[in-house]
Amino acid sequence: MLREPLLNEGKKADGSMQYIRLFATVISVSLGSSLQFGFATGSLNNLEQIVPATLARLGNPIQMWQWALINSCFSVGGLIGSYGVVAPLAFFGRKKTLLGANFFVFLSSALLYYGTTWYVLVLGRMSIGVVAGVAQMVAGAYMTEISPIAIRGSVGVCSQVGIVIGIALANFLTAPAFNMFGSMELWRYLWLAPVGFSLFQMAILPFCPESPAFLIKNASEETTLQTLMKLHREASAAAHMNNLRNELTQGGGKAGEDMTIGDLIAARDLRKQLLVGVVVKIGVQFSGIDAIFYYSTLMFRHANVADPQLATTLLSLVNLAMTFIAMGIMEKAGRRALMMCTWIGMCSGFATIYIAGSLGEGLGILPALMSNLQVVAMVITIMSFAVGVGNVEGFLISEIMPVYAKDTLASIGQPLNWIANLTVSTLFPIVFQAIGRTTYLIFVGLTFFFGWFTLNKIPETKGKTIAQVTKEFERY
Repeated sequence: MLREPLLNEGKKADGSMQYIRLFATVISVSLGSSLQFGFATGSLNNLEQIVPATLARLGNPIQMWQWALINSCFSVGGLIGSYGVVAPLAFFGRKKTLLGANFFVFLSSALLYYGTTWYVLVLGRMSIGVVAGVAQMVAGAYMTEISPIAIRGSVGVCSQVGIVIGIALANFLTAPAFNMFGSMELWRYLWLAPVGFSLFQMAILPFCPESPAFLIKNASEETTLQTLMKLHREASAAAHMNNLRNELTQGGGKAGEDMTIGDLIAARDLRKQLLVGVVVKIGVQFSGIDAIFYYSTLMFRHANVADPQLATTLLSLVNLAMTFIAMGIMEKAGRRALMMCTWIGMCSGFATIYIAGSLGEGLGILPALMSNLQVVAMVITIMSFAVGVGNVEGFLISEIMPVYAKDTLASIGQPLNWIANLTVSTLFPIVFQAIGRTTYLIFVGLTFFFGWFTLNKIPETKGKTIAQVTKEFERY
């Protein structure tokens, strides 16, 4: 248990200020970091004809592979951010690392605003990808680490909320039906939005607390406890402090030192957690969700939907609504059950898209009805993703790994996540152009496998400490 003198030295909790600090931190991280990730993911979806037409008018026409490269180099930046953030994260902590990433937001917006050739746009996408890589490594873990265990899942979901708000906002601003930035004359002004959200974060986050998981390794226990008392009630702060100390002791009690990648791979007692972390990270991308986020307008156009840009925007709003629903049920339904909902729903959704496309376009059976059925199946696919894996993936590592191994697993899982993202975002339009709707069968097979893996290899983590989750893994 926490030593009594240390607990007494901490200041008494100051009531509502705890919630204000927690709320301010979560909002600044969600809108200033996670939203940037989502905004970049959705920003080119509705511009898939507008940007190439603009470049062609300037005398720099592009082909499909170049458009795919502009989209997918966002993932290259994410990969760079995932690897490059490891050292700053260990030295500066969560908060300062997120603040420093805003430099790349300004750089990206400048390149995308002024770029007139495809390779300048590639550099702009890589720059915002760095921000997304940092956000995905840090945002969800940071918010989970500062929150009381009773609301840990709901707070952790806020990272995904920021992402889906960003996707929805980007799709709304670029849909021609809403007369905002979805035109050849105005699309460049879209890149002023990320600058505004960065400025918001830079105004709020410096006054927010650092992650206790970072402080316990790099500062004193007194500093860690003082930070916890700013965010938790006294009993919760004491319990959280004990958990952090126990996790650190399990790792050898060496403050400031994380396991190396080699040590983690060799650690038999953490091998199952390592496998789960890696499979979930790559599963998010290979589920096919990024094909929808990047190319749903292309998919809807192929399905003969009347207004594909509007359909994409409405799809992102469904994604947003389901994410908020997931926040409400996360602590009731549990992580594992919601992940199974994802895999079953996505597998069924992609299978329905393929069957409806084959009947309507291939055999000419009720083509209008089958076109609408594909839209419904796409909505089901998005809903399934948003309610489960889309939210759980962002903070699962923080719930299955002790403090001395969290960043190490993240440094393995996140780069693999971005490599999978790069693979899907690069190859999907090329493969789709070559084999059409048969592409969806690939995602049917992959989501079936990830469902089997979740059912047989992943324990429930809801409301459990790391020690309890570790015992659960012994059953799998």
